Amino acid sequence: MKKLFTLICLFSSCCLSAKDFALTSPDGKLTITLQIDKKTGTHYDILHEQTPLLKNSSAGLHLEDGRIVGKGDVKNVESRSVTGEIVMNFGKNKTLAENYNEIAIHYKDGYDLIVRAYNEGIAYRFVTRLNGEIIITNEEAIFNFAGRTKVYYPQSPDLRNFEKTYVIYNSIDEIKPYRFAVGPVLFEYPDSPYKMVITEADTYDYPGLYIEPNAENSMRGLWANYPRVVEEPENILSNHLPIIRYNYIARTEGERTFPWRVFAVSSDDKSLLNNQLVYLLAEPNRLKDISWIHPGKTAWEWWHKAMLDGVDIPFGNRNLGLDLYKFYVDFAAKNRLEYMTLDAGWKENYIKELCEYAGKKNVRIFVWTWASKALEDSTWLPRMKEAGVYGVKIDFFERNDQIAMCWGHQLAQRLADLQMVALYHGCPVPTGLNRTYPNILNFEAVRGAECNFWDRGSDPAYHVQFPLIRLLAGPADYTPGSMRNRTKESFVPVDRPNIVPSSMGTRAHELAMYVVFDHYLAYLCDAPTEYEKYPDILEFLSAVPTVWDKTLALDAQLSEYILIAKQKGDDWYVGGMTNWTVRSLDVDFAFLPAGEIFEAKIYRDGENSSAEPTQYICETKKVDSTTKWQINLAAGGGFVITLKLQVK
Repeated sequence: MKKLFTLICLFSSCCLSAKDFALTSPDGKLTITLQIDKKTGTHYDILHEQTPLLKNSSAGLHLEDGRIVGKGDVKNVESRSVTGEIVMNFGKNKTLAENYNEIAIHYKDGYDLIVRAYNEGIAYRFVTRLNGEIIITNEEAIFNFAGRTKVYYPQSPDLRNFEKTYVIYNSIDEIKPYRFAVGPVLFEYPDSPYKMVITEADTYDYPGLYIEPNAENSMRGLWANYPRVVEEPENILSNHLPIIRYNYIARTEGERTFPWRVFAVSSDDKSLLNNQLVYLLAEPNRLKDISWIHPGKTAWEWWHKAMLDGVDIPFGNRNLGLDLYKFYVDFAAKNRLEYMTLDAGWKENYIKELCEYAGKKNVRIFVWTWASKALEDSTWLPRMKEAGVYGVKIDFFERNDQIAMCWGHQLAQRLADLQMVALYHGCPVPTGLNRTYPNILNFEAVRGAECNFWDRGSDPAYHVQFPLIRLLAGPADYTPGSMRNRTKESFVPVDRPNIVPSSMGTRAHELAMYVVFDHYLAYLCDAPTEYEKYPDILEFLSAVPTVWDKTLALDAQLSEYILIAKQKGDDWYVGGMTNWTVRSLDVDFAFLPAGEIFEAKIYRDGENSSAEPTQYICETKKVDSTTKWQINLAAGGGFVITLKLQVK
């Protein structure tokens, strides 16, 4: 990682008194003020251009021996400013500006509070310098809002589900006690443009964050207690769900850093589409060499249940095997897909032969497994590497207590030692692990296309919500690409043998996902024989990148629509999508370099796509930086534009 920065002392500007401190973002708009008292602890307010967002909120760690980190006398304060950029391993931008002001408050009792103010938000973390082991009974993270807020609440029924849609509450007071949500959670301030997303970053050896109601206009953090007894501890194909827990959340070394508590603040919805505070706050890359890591796209058999049309080999889930997987490898090779993923049902006895076959065609093999198997069978990952497997889809983490949050790091390091990559499925919400270990390409933690088997949650309304909320935490494994497009009224969830599910929204909406969503391993969820019916769509899917040089958020309104542009080399891609509302979006191509001509290929809704969502129009035009278009979107509709630079 390359990082350029300058340090500037700010002692005189941050200290208001012996116990009061203030920190302002580089652009001067966002401010956090802190009040520290040895009796009442550490409290803070957050303001944007003098508009209060949080007030008298509190932070601290409660230790089993009675000590409270965040409560005590301040010894001294250090301050700095950082101005520079970091080069991303890969993602939605090639480089990221890293500009923030920071104060480090050193308490006399052996711990620090680090606070940063970015233009995009505020973050704080504790650092302890205590002897021996400490036990944390609870963390005090109280978020007192300056008045009523609307809440986009990914409500969870238990401490194991990280793939929830949003329950929208008009105020915190509407949320019943003990109904908690997995992060990130978005709070919308009424009669103002402000939104705040609360999440976390750099969480290791510590439980993951939930949020629950606390009092009027107030929320608080919630964490799973440390496991004491788990189910089926000897079974490597078990989730090892906790049966009995201790009465504390963490047992850890006394000298360490703790997770960042992150407050992403926006006065313009579209800025949330490119907010990467979690990545910026994560531990930098631990791997010296990442040249062997290759993002890309993958064929896949699971979503469409390996059901194919007009082929002369046995197909379907009952016929998973070498011949069928070779068919998928051939499809991937023909269409320049880097991978083929084998999901649940594959067998180890033919994997070496399949990898050799795929290798000759420049296709890499991903295989699915349980998290417990990858963790507890010490021979399994080396066997896969020896057989030629390049990556692993690791499923059923199902927990985010302290022990489980270590699993992601442990597996990432073991995989890196073997030069293998992974996708985490059934996993906790990411907190920046993909920066620390760039061989972890995606994290599920989203209500993805697989849920079309069981419910109606993965619909166009959700598609214009989670990119502004969940994707702030990191890339997601949504698995788009359905060609079985349905209206809101005609969609029916189905999970029956040999019956392929469908999806909600138009075909153009589905294609837009490849530009709007962040996924560094992008899936083609439908059947090769289905894509081959539409050569123009297959052309797009073969070419669309999964990682980018630059992302520009052009326009967005939470829950309504998204319009975004992404650059790769000389070419650009534009994606737009709407909820169930028919609308028009204005595309201004002023982001293109002046004087250059681009060939634009547009995949958009047809006049009747609201009723016939498989209908789409593909057309080609010339554009330049002066071009402006208005594009009509059907109900659940969308569009995608590829922009190829024309050689003069």
